[in-house]
Amino acid sequence: MRALLVIDMLRDFIYKDCVLPVNGAKKLIPPINYKIIEFREINEPIIFICDSHDEMDEEFDVWGKHAVEGTEGAEIIDELDRREYDIVVTKKRFSAFYNTDLERILKGLNVDTLVITGVVTDICILHTAADATMRGFKVIVPENCVATVDEEKQKWALRHIKEVLDGRID
Repeated sequence: MRALLVIDMLRDFIYKDCVLPVNGAKKLIPPINYKIIEFREINEPIIFICDSHDEMDEEFDVWGKHAVEGTEGAEIIDELDRREYDIVVTKKRFSAFYNTDLERILKGLNVDTLVITGVVTDICILHTAADATMRGFKVIVPENCVATVDEEKQKWALRHIKEVLDGRID
């Protein structure tokens, strides 16, 4: 069974007036919503992965203050078709697996394949894909459902997922 991961489609990354906007991230909304509909139609799980940092998180030394737990910036954008029964996993680091319950949740649902969408391709998408591969999950990344800050980083990350992690790029 597959699961759809929607990673960090949060206000602080998507909207231009927020702290860490990803250029072109708004264009991901329609194709990610299409994937959400596709997964709902065949009753496969949809999991929103959300950066959620403490006030004094050490990651802020590198990236600045962003996605602070309990703030608007850490909220999933309204434009996505999120339902209250969808699973939400909060994370404090790049990988959706690091110090989270994601692996337990996926195994409990008999998931063997992850379709990974969201931002940022060369950071959270890549590290989640790497950790997924190391845990035995197959990885699929729809190219039109991921974005990063520049085209070269996008190409590099997708090539790495395909060639090193044996993931599929759709």
